[in-house]
Amino acid sequence: MKTIPIFALALLLAACSDPASPERVRPAGEPSGEPASDASDSGRPMDEVPEQQTLADGGREYRFDNGCVIVLEPARAVVRTESADCQLYHRDIALLYASGD
Repeated sequence: MKTIPIFALALLLAACSDPASPERVRPAGEPSGEPASDASDSGRPMDEVPEQQTLADGGREYRFDNGCVIVLEPARAVVRTESADCQLYHRDIALLYASGD
């Protein structure tokens, strides 16, 4: 069995027990312990939940806080119309909600 030199062992122990860095890195997926906030506070507009309405002709309308309105066809998740205020993520959100119907 090979022995570790004392100097290398001292360096290893110093690196493993550094009291100057008490900050711990959270693994991905571990909750932060902070309360969840809504999309406008977090800077994540893609988390926005649209207002949904079924139109008289069966079309599905999705309205977002910024004024974006997306109308999808009745039977398929296909965009019929969308207002000028819409971003790509608005279309993605509307299509995602429509796919669940």
